[in-house]
Amino acid sequence: MTEMPNLRSRLTGQPQGPAEECWVALFDGVAHPVLIKNSESRVIFMNSAACELLGCQRGELEGRAEHELVGGLTAAWLHDLDAEAMLSGSLTVEQVVPGPAGLRRFLVSRKPAGEHLVVTFFEITELRRTEEALREREAHLRGLLDLNPLVPFSISPDGTLSDISDRLVDLTGLPRDTSHVDDWWAAMHPDDRPELRAAWAQAVRDGGSFDAEHRLRMPDGQYRWFRARVVARRDEEGRIDRWFGILEDVHERHLSLDHLRESEARFRAFADDAPVMIWVTDVEGHNVFVSRSWLKVTGQSPEEAVNEGWAAVIHPEDRDAVVAIWESALRRRVPFTNEFRVRRQDGSWCWVIDVGQPRVLADGTFIGYIGCCVDISARRQAEDDRVMAQLQVFHMARHDMLTGLPNRHYFGDCYEEAVAALAGGRSVAVHMLDLDGFKAVNDTRGHPVGDQVLRQVADRLRTSVRSTDTVARLGGDEFAVIQTPVRTEQEACDLARRLIAAVSKPFNIDGTVPEVGASVGIAFARGRGDSAEEVMRFADVALYAAKQAGRGTFRVFDEATDIHLQSRQKMKSALRAALGQGELSVFYQPLIGLADGRVTACEALMRWHRKGAGWITPDQFIPVAEEAGLIGVMGEWVLHEACAHAARWPDNVSLAVNLSPLQFHGGGLVDVVVSALRAAGLPPERLQLEITESVLLDPTDRNITVLQELRAVGVKIVMDDFGTGYSSLGYLRSFPFDKIKVDRSFIRDLPHAREALAILKAVAGLGRSLDMRTTVEGVETQAQLDCAIAEGVDEAQGFFFSRPLPAPAITSFISGRLGRRFAASKGSEGAA
Repeated sequence: MTEMPNLRSRLTGQPQGPAEECWVALFDGVAHPVLIKNSESRVIFMNSAACELLGCQRGELEGRAEHELVGGLTAAWLHDLDAEAMLSGSLTVEQVVPGPAGLRRFLVSRKPAGEHLVVTFFEITELRRTEEALREREAHLRGLLDLNPLVPFSISPDGTLSDISDRLVDLTGLPRDTSHVDDWWAAMHPDDRPELRAAWAQAVRDGGSFDAEHRLRMPDGQYRWFRARVVARRDEEGRIDRWFGILEDVHERHLSLDHLRESEARFRAFADDAPVMIWVTDVEGHNVFVSRSWLKVTGQSPEEAVNEGWAAVIHPEDRDAVVAIWESALRRRVPFTNEFRVRRQDGSWCWVIDVGQPRVLADGTFIGYIGCCVDISARRQAEDDRVMAQLQVFHMARHDMLTGLPNRHYFGDCYEEAVAALAGGRSVAVHMLDLDGFKAVNDTRGHPVGDQVLRQVADRLRTSVRSTDTVARLGGDEFAVIQTPVRTEQEACDLARRLIAAVSKPFNIDGTVPEVGASVGIAFARGRGDSAEEVMRFADVALYAAKQAGRGTFRVFDEATDIHLQSRQKMKSALRAALGQGELSVFYQPLIGLADGRVTACEALMRWHRKGAGWITPDQFIPVAEEAGLIGVMGEWVLHEACAHAARWPDNVSLAVNLSPLQFHGGGLVDVVVSALRAAGLPPERLQLEITESVLLDPTDRNITVLQELRAVGVKIVMDDFGTGYSSLGYLRSFPFDKIKVDRSFIRDLPHAREALAILKAVAGLGRSLDMRTTVEGVETQAQLDCAIAEGVDEAQGFFFSRPLPAPAITSFISGRLGRRFAASKGSEGAA
């Protein structure tokens, strides 16, 4: 402090050097007020903080004593403080200092510096205010704790008890000098001590909470029940540094519980012996008791039946309603009665009547419900039997037994009701729906699977219509829908599309089921004058048109369709008579071998000369024959007739006969072929059976088996119209054909169509690779023939060589081709 005199000189206005300015700046940078006094206890310097505290300027300090600057202090008291500080080397006292901001509290430190004394003020005003507030809050808290029935305490890790109020001693009867938890253990009932010591040891090990009830010995020697709850407090390193707890007197509650257990035991004994099922709930509606009868009937355990577990044995169809009635009664706290089904222990269902009554204490406090269930199965069964018998008779008379849909009779009633309810500008649409491919399901998977398909179809149709519409099963695989009301034809068309889409979704019943689709015919009724029979016939006509259009679609009735259908019906009748009247005959179109120009085979083609109508082309009457179920008889006749003619041809000329996919149904095709060959004496290897790809669409491989049996007989199998299907190459893998006939559509545009030429070349190469002969149909020009020869095709057929000829003419044609040869060149001899 060698510079101290210079500070005095600075205050007196004498010149000062750089060192003195540094000291002044240093003290002014200190946040606490600082005074420097000389040996005469006169202030020779004060920093900026001191000036602010005392509200003075430095120039006002020269020669003044501290008591003159700091109010409320005496010179004598300050002299004693200074003397003691100089003697001891340091002295700190607490002072109240008045200033511009009012009274403020400081810790004032006095430290000698040579012959000077440095006085530093450390403000503690806020600290003292905070301490005072804490003292007030602590007193308030203690007052609250004294009123609280829960008494707090704390325990140090070594077991020392602290924060013990007089209430704890008065409550527990522990001695007033109790200072360790061992005194607590000593007063505990011997029966409680082992279990609680184990629980406390566990809490100490894990640092978890402790919550237990135990008995303490009172001064009169009696024991009283208490509940102690303790939690641990940890230090920064995670170690437990104290336990905090509360103690609660629970003696009266224990006595009440004991009385309640006694009463409950008496009630249980009564309830368990009662012949009805008794139950009791708490205030929240949770089961707290069910009698032995309930457990015996339902097979539930007591643990399964309490709370909401009882609802698990309620019939699923009744459960929502039962719970709703129960919750409504609980919410309003009123009595209730309900009937529902309960699952017995053996899995059967019994009807019970359930009666519930609120439980209320003497003061009106609601504490739950008590109730009983009585088995009323016998009464309900008698009532149900009578009602069901009546309903069953009524239902059976009006509904289909398999699907549950309205039957044909009820459908007529529904139609009459719909028409009678029509408003102006509205109509009723009748949809006749027939399943496509359903016969294949019955044939391949059996009628039980077919019945399952029909039931699923019924379900799909139900979900596809509106609530005002009616779905019926008229019989077999025929369904019908009444759509009402209908504003426009488009509405009916939209429904037909939905019905077709719904039915066409895949079925999976114990494995893959053959694809099933639907065709729909639509007709409209606009008033009472349109009878159900007439409208259904119109819808049937439209259905027929839909099937003719390729199935899986719908058609709306029109007069032209009706006229056409009637014409086809007449054709069916005439076709049935044609066989017996000799109107059918067989024509033959030759196949020419391109290597030598000779006839290699003749394709048998059926012709019909209808009386009064002239010649009918096959594309007109063959579909009618298939639809009328005549194709099997006609096919058998053609086989016998053609084999008989072919037996008279040269041995090197084969017979080709087309087979309809329907001829594969019924299982007799192989026998028919063998019979025809034997009757004519025609070697099997001279018979070529032509099939289309549709024969191979049967997913059961049944038709493949038939083809293999025919191959075993010795006949040749030919793939006709090759290339027109969607999986031709796949079919060549599924069965080794003897010949491939390329459809005429690939020949028509030769030789100019590059794509057709490329396909022809590919098929010819494929035939050579697979050792299958190749034939082209529809050859009509020399240029087309030249293309076939150039690509290596084996045979050709078409008008270029000959139109189909009757039996006598084909024999002459075969003879005329013997020895003729030609080649694909401009100088070729020609063929026709």
